[in-house]
Amino acid sequence: MQDSSEANTARAFRDPRQFAFVPVLEAEFEAILAELGALERESFEASPDSLSIAARGYDERGWRAYALFGADPRCAAHRARCPRTARACAAVPRMVNAGFSMFWPGTQLYPHRGELAGILRCHLPLIVPQGDLGLRSGADTRVWKPGKCLIFDDTIEHEAWNRTDSDRVVLIVTFEP
Repeated sequence: MQDSSEANTARAFRDPRQFAFVPVLEAEFEAILAELGALERESFEASPDSLSIAARGYDERGWRAYALFGADPRCAAHRARCPRTARACAAVPRMVNAGFSMFWPGTQLYPHRGELAGILRCHLPLIVPQGDLGLRSGADTRVWKPGKCLIFDDTIEHEAWNRTDSDRVVLIVTFEP
């Protein structure tokens, strides 16, 4: 019988091979990376979730986002600048939102849980510097590998950090399984 931490770990990260869209995203890695490279760093904006946590000892001021799908009114213009990325994201059934997520050096996202039951997040790592960075979900910690998707349950406590001297960028696609 599994103890609760083992059960939590088993649920936290999902096997990307279980999702038919993963090969589509991974096959577009080079094209997505090229579109990302054409964006100015300044076009990324502070993540709405990152503005008031420093008092708890976490520095989220370096979490930047470039929305492609979701509530941001600039999404259509952003998709026009990243058409291959937009097409790859559109291959994800029941997508809720998607966009680029950049962590500047020294950024740490505090431990939290998503509020929407049944939501999964897919990270397609694009720029992954060497050093101390990672994603913990439940009791399991993973390090991103460029071009290889990670999928985790957003409702399980998770945190991420970039304690390197370079930016880390992933494409995040949030979806209903």
